[in-house]
Amino acid sequence: MLPKRKLMIPGPAEVEDVVLAEMGKQVAAHYGPEWAELYGETVNLLKGIFGTEGDVFLLAGPGNAGVEAVVATLFAPGERVLIGNNGFFGDRMGEIARARELDVVEVTAVWGNPLDPSAIDAALRQDPTIAGLIAVHHETSTGVLNPVQQLGAVARRHGVLFAVDAVASLGAEMVKMDAWGIDACVASSNKGLGSFPGLAPVAVGKQVWEQIAHKTHKAGWYLDLRTWQKYSHDAWHPSPVTVSSNAVEALHAGVQAIVEEGLENRAAEFKRIATLFRGEIVKRGFGLLAEGNCASSVLTAVTPPPDLDITHMLNTLREEKGIHVGNGLGKLYGHMARVGHLGRARSEAYVAALLEAIDDYMTEVAG
Repeated sequence: MLPKRKLMIPGPAEVEDVVLAEMGKQVAAHYGPEWAELYGETVNLLKGIFGTEGDVFLLAGPGNAGVEAVVATLFAPGERVLIGNNGFFGDRMGEIARARELDVVEVTAVWGNPLDPSAIDAALRQDPTIAGLIAVHHETSTGVLNPVQQLGAVARRHGVLFAVDAVASLGAEMVKMDAWGIDACVASSNKGLGSFPGLAPVAVGKQVWEQIAHKTHKAGWYLDLRTWQKYSHDAWHPSPVTVSSNAVEALHAGVQAIVEEGLENRAAEFKRIATLFRGEIVKRGFGLLAEGNCASSVLTAVTPPPDLDITHMLNTLREEKGIHVGNGLGKLYGHMARVGHLGRARSEAYVAALLEAIDDYMTEVAG
């Protein structure tokens, strides 16, 4: 049995009881009129959260499956794409694009800083052969929220497709696909959407199908979103493969709760909790990697005081206090902590428990 701990990591998150109850139900068939109705209602709720009138597909898999599906469907092998890269998942986006045999051009920013729309604009202006722009909304490795609204305006100005990885942000931060000029957007069920791992909701704008109609490449079968579009309006079997009925029911409960709370109210509450924690942690001598408007409310990226072994602290919190906080990713491992505010961690009680545990640790170390 895995130990029970408070999860204050960037995901997965501890889910609410209403979501947990759906996963504990007996398995139901993933086809039939009742199933198609539930599936369709879940999709429609997600359209409101994505902010789109386009299509939404519930891919069975992690967020990266959705990212690869978008990259592989929108762009043919050999096409040139521009990737905004300012962290671990920007690097990952480049790996995925190269694995799909795309010609990758990168505009980078220092880890901890947001992407610069003017630098993206200059790169697109310099190279008219670029077919698309791809960026991560919330860079989970650093806690930076990239300015995808401004990037969407840049992409529209240059007439290129714009795809966004909102795996960590959707449901916690505002996303307005259609209004912001985002052509395709990927989420994950287990982060801001408040459910379990296993589903990758993918939204595709209404105009995209016409824009890629001339492309004859195939993105395999499962990861080709045209396959999903073909099945999406079937009144009996609205997905091309078996999708976990429990996972969809749990996601339905999660997104229904989001809609009832209200997207703007929810985003404001995430920000309140993140601001509360940040105000307290800096009093204890810790620093913040991302600050101001570019700091996401999904997590807080914390740098340690001098001479504090952050990895030892995180291990102690996990093993002795039962609180799991994320370490840094990639080159930031051992240099920072990533405190998640997702799920049940979006609460004053979890913040207070973590701060108390940190105080205890620092007292013990000082002693």
